[in-house]
Amino acid sequence: MELLKLGALCAVCVLPVTLLRKKTPEQALLLTAAILAVVLARCLAAAAPLLEELRLLFEQAGMETAYMAVLLRTTGAALVTRFCADLCKDGGSQALASAVETAGAIASLAIAMPLLEAVVGLLLGYFR
Repeated sequence: MELLKLGALCAVCVLPVTLLRKKTPEQALLLTAAILAVVLARCLAAAAPLLEELRLLFEQAGMETAYMAVLLRTTGAALVTRFCADLCKDGGSQALASAVETAGAIASLAIAMPLLEAVVGLLLGYFR
């Protein structure tokens, strides 16, 4: 049901954004950013129960919760990158969108580095 509400909100806001884009593109970009903020806040609220289920799954599997944190932070970085890049594209700057996407990829790699180090350490332990 939440998905339908968010979809309806976005669909209703397409017309004002399109009309504003013709006359005042700055306001259209601000309205788009505001709508994205509302959608993101609602998505985070809806994800809260899922995070508890994910924590329980990690606990049942005997995995460290630090790995769950890496997974969540990487997902967060991907979502922020996507939203920011789309805003840059809406604002008419493909170059800025590409820069944001590059920064997001590097940030995701940096966030996931402890997990990669653990995997390499585990593999090296098997070969020694």
